[in-house]
Amino acid sequence: MATPVYGKQFIRFAETGLVADTVALNQFTLVQIDTAAPTEPPTLKQMVALGEAFGVLQQDVPAVDPDKATTLARLATVATSGLLLVSADKANLQTQNDALLVGAQGQSSSAGGAVTVAGTTPIVRQQVVIGGVNMVLVSFN
Repeated sequence: MATPVYGKQFIRFAETGLVADTVALNQFTLVQIDTAAPTEPPTLKQMVALGEAFGVLQQDVPAVDPDKATTLARLATVATSGLLLVSADKANLQTQNDALLVGAQGQSSSAGGAVTVAGTTPIVRQQVVIGGVNMVLVSFN
């Protein structure tokens, strides 16, 4: 199956995370490891406040419909290093060279809280619009 190619994004490293059946996560949002549910691979949750991010989710992960049997893999790819696209809050766009901040939807937001990844601060490099969707290109070490 072919996937979209986003020419501006460069993924250096990516890891796999597990998504709980009842959780829905959106593509290109920031995620954290859910330490309340230790698993291997780690269980993911949406990042909604300042703190340590695991990385940027690379695909939409819908919640499982409880009325239907599913064989849907609940594994998700998380980019952890590189020049990564992050969904942006259109009303609170961050500017070039800002330290990455996260809002309540896991998006880049100038009204959000500070983000760190492995003890470093990701930096916004560029604002981009892809298919009418506001995003920022962020440098993750």
